[in-house]
Amino acid sequence: MEFRDVIQDLKSDLARVEKAINQNYKSDVPLIPGISSYLMSCGGKRIRPMLVLLGAKLCGRETDDAVVKHGCAIEYLHAASLLHDDVVDETTVRRGKETVNAKWGSDASILVGDFLISRSILILAEDCERKIIQAVTEATKVLVEGGIYEYTEARNINVTEKHILDVIYRKTSSLISVSVRLGGLLANATEQQETAIISFGDDFGMAFQLMDDALDYDADETVLGKPPGTDFKEGHVTLPLHHLYNNADRPLKKEIEAFIKNENITEKDLQYIVGQMHKYKSIDYTLNLARFYIDRAKSHLRKADFPAPRYIEHLDAVAEYIYSRHAGQRDAGVKVQSL
Repeated sequence: MEFRDVIQDLKSDLARVEKAINQNYKSDVPLIPGISSYLMSCGGKRIRPMLVLLGAKLCGRETDDAVVKHGCAIEYLHAASLLHDDVVDETTVRRGKETVNAKWGSDASILVGDFLISRSILILAEDCERKIIQAVTEATKVLVEGGIYEYTEARNINVTEKHILDVIYRKTSSLISVSVRLGGLLANATEQQETAIISFGDDFGMAFQLMDDALDYDADETVLGKPPGTDFKEGHVTLPLHHLYNNADRPLKKEIEAFIKNENITEKDLQYIVGQMHKYKSIDYTLNLARFYIDRAKSHLRKADFPAPRYIEHLDAVAEYIYSRHAGQRDAGVKVQSL
C-alpha cells in the first residue's frame, strides 16, 4: 500500500474533518476567522487528524462525529503551535506563503493561536472523557516545554545529541503520538494496543522531525516552501549541524562556533556549511537515524492484536511516505508540501 491509497481510502473521512476544521473557528471577532481561514488554507496533508482516524479504525471504531471532532481538535493544537513558533523564530515564510506574523503581526499570530487552543479544549470538553483530556493536556504541556527547552539552548553548539532528540520528542513526537493514541482511546483500546500505538507515534514523530531537519540543509526554497537553512540562521543546533561539529577538525569547529553566534548568516555561509555536511556525511547520518525510527515505529504495531489489523498497512504507508517524500525527493527538485 502507498500513501495515495491511504488518502483514497480516507477521502470521505478527511473531507468530514476538513469541514469540521473550517466550521469550528467561527467567531464574531472578524480577525479570528480571517486569519484562521488563511492559515488552514495554506496547505498540509492533515497528518495528525489522519492518525486520529487510523488509530480509531485500527482499534475497531469507524469514523463518526466524535472521531472527526477529535481530529479537528488536534489540528487546531498543531496550527496554534505553528503560529507561536513562527513568532518566536521570526519566521516569515511557511508552505510557500507569508506566515501570519509576517502578514498581520506577532500580536495577532499569538492571539489567534491562543484562540485555536481554546477551541480545541472546548471541542474535547464536549465529550469530557478524562483519559482523553489528560492525554492531550499532557502532550500539550510537553510540547510547550520542548519549545522553552530549545529556546534556552539557542546558539549553544555544545548541546548533546540526547538534548537534540529530547527537543524533537517534546516539540514534535508528543503531538503526533497523542494523535494516534486519541483514536485508540476513542475505540476503547486495550492496554496492549494503546502501548503499541503510542510507541508507534513516538518513533514516527522522531523520524518526521529528523527528516525536516535534514531537508533544511539539503533542499532549496522551491522544494521546502520556505527559505533553506532556517535553523542555521536562527541559531538552532539540529542533528546535522551537531554531527558536523562533533566530527570536524579544530579549524572547522572554530568556523562553526563563529557561525552559530552570528545573527547575519549569508547564503555563502550556508552553502559552505552544507558542503561540509556532505563531506562529513552529516545529512546521511540524520537520514539513517530517521530510517531507524521509521523501522522501529512499524515494528511496534506488530506487538499487539488489533480488531482491524489491515490498518497497520495504512500506518506503515504514512510512515514510509514521510521518509520517501524527503529522502527520495530531496535530489529530484520536487516541491515538498508541509505537513
